[in-house]
Amino acid sequence: MLLHVDIFVNSMEEMIDFYCGKLGMEIVADHVVSGELVRFASENRYDSYRIVLLRISKSGAMIELLQYVKYGVPCKVIEKRSATITLLTLSIENKIKQLKQLGVERESEIFEVDIPKAGKSRIVFYKDPEGNRIEFLQMVEEFT
Repeated sequence: MLLHVDIFVNSMEEMIDFYCGKLGMEIVADHVVSGELVRFASENRYDSYRIVLLRISKSGAMIELLQYVKYGVPCKVIEKRSATITLLTLSIENKIKQLKQLGVERESEIFEVDIPKAGKSRIVFYKDPEGNRIEFLQMVEEFT
């Protein structure tokens, strides 16, 4: 099941205005995440990013807007990245085992993320043949 698509942005406020103000989406969560996950995603350029999760309906896929933050100040994306597709899985360990049997090696360690109002999750990354990131996400605590 497709959970969300990540979009790295240069202006979070403009993107929120477009997706919420013009397209009618609602903000599910707005939180700053710091640490190893961000260093991995930014290839060690940043330590933090702001995540804003948007949805149009309770059951549909979401859009995850991300903006890097340095010293508390939003940053422009150094280079536009390819897409990240996030797929929900019931078990990270089972997914890793299944893909390894198919000869697909993971790109990252397992990250644990706790976003208030969105819940706790475990995440692991892979790459498709074109270099797009595939993020498998296991919910530890459900969305509220």
